[in-house]
Amino acid sequence: MDENKLLELSGYIVEKGRQRGASDVEVLSRSSSEVDVVIESGEISGVENRLSDGIAIRLYIGKRMGSAFTNIPTTEAADEAIAMALASAKVTTEDLDWVALPEPGKYPSIKGLWNDDIARCEPAKAVEIAGEFMKRATEAEEGLIAAYGGSGVSLYHTAFANSSGISHSERGNVAYAILGAIAQIEQGVTPMVLAFDVKRHMDLDLEAAVDDLASLLRVCKNTVEGRSGEHTVVMHPWAYGQILSYTLMQAVKGDNVARGKSKLEGRIGETIAPENVTIVDDGTIPTGINSSFADDEGVPRRRTPIIEEGVLESFLWDTYWGNKTGEESTGNARRSMRQGLVEIGGTNTVVEPGKRGIRDIVSEIDHGYLIRNVQGAHSSNPESGDFSVVGNPAILIEDGEMVGAVHGLMVSGNAFDLLGKCVEVAKEPIALQGLIGPEIIFEGVNVITRG
Repeated sequence: MDENKLLELSGYIVEKGRQRGASDVEVLSRSSSEVDVVIESGEISGVENRLSDGIAIRLYIGKRMGSAFTNIPTTEAADEAIAMALASAKVTTEDLDWVALPEPGKYPSIKGLWNDDIARCEPAKAVEIAGEFMKRATEAEEGLIAAYGGSGVSLYHTAFANSSGISHSERGNVAYAILGAIAQIEQGVTPMVLAFDVKRHMDLDLEAAVDDLASLLRVCKNTVEGRSGEHTVVMHPWAYGQILSYTLMQAVKGDNVARGKSKLEGRIGETIAPENVTIVDDGTIPTGINSSFADDEGVPRRRTPIIEEGVLESFLWDTYWGNKTGEESTGNARRSMRQGLVEIGGTNTVVEPGKRGIRDIVSEIDHGYLIRNVQGAHSSNPESGDFSVVGNPAILIEDGEMVGAVHGLMVSGNAFDLLGKCVEVAKEPIALQGLIGPEIIFEGVNVITRG
């Protein structure tokens, strides 16, 4: 269903819910279409075309909340879902902290969230992109094996309506290509190297992705020994993005702050990082994959500075926790469609770039490591910020040159301390899903290597 029909159905649900006794009603309706081409072991193993519809209803009888979900976008199915939500609300415990649903606001102007070329993309075109990606990669580096990956497009239509007057609909789409590659070496195989491009148009830069993949895999063919100790570490956004998502980004969620589960509670206005560190949550940046006009409550997205030149500026809020603590929603509500629950979630984490290119920075490192990706970030402690991850791949830098892969290298420490060790941020932003940022250079990072 397109967004206009979804909005009409959402408005119907709000009206019916009020007529049947709900004091407040909120509806999120979404319809999506995805084409995914799957690459496995150097072959295209399948093509999936998925269609899905979902309508999430949240309503209140006084301060009692009930929710329901249906994947059938009809008034008949909606009537049944309304009845289930009302029945649920009647038997739940009152939430004395609940205040109100969000009020209408002014939505940002964001160009380029929808592209007609993506909407017209047929599965055959997505297959062609995946095949071209593999072909270019295998030709770019001898012995390269396309282990896994794929390409595809995703389209979504969304509508929001509530009994406080919100009535909004929007649409968006993205195209992507990703490839993970290895190569055989005397000791077995190289670490997996990933490269991908994701855009809000069909002009994917496969050439740049292949150059990135092949050049790094070429270095990984040489296995070298590292040294344990405190060293300079260059982290690709894939690496630090995972660490921060399980630590810093958990600490700035308003619900964790309100519950006393954040190490940053009560520290707004304090310097927590060097001046070269600026991190924002930006749901309005046109190139951001998670950008949209509204969050999952229909509240306008915005740009929210989290750390501005080293100073902690803001936390992230949805309507519920904002009302409870006297804060304003930052447009960061995320809804679990089937469960009906709303939580706080980031949009696009943006790390502001520095002034020098990464090659110039690396050329001045006498001894250090490039960490392209990590394993184990999910086991980080979100309250303390402690983490221990394996760099995969981890590249030794000697005398300004990347000389080879170090197998089994571990990096450990505390994420909040790690921010304080940032000595430089590179100037070329790299757009990932949910993160846009350059490489970051840290000094004095605890590195553990084998032997």
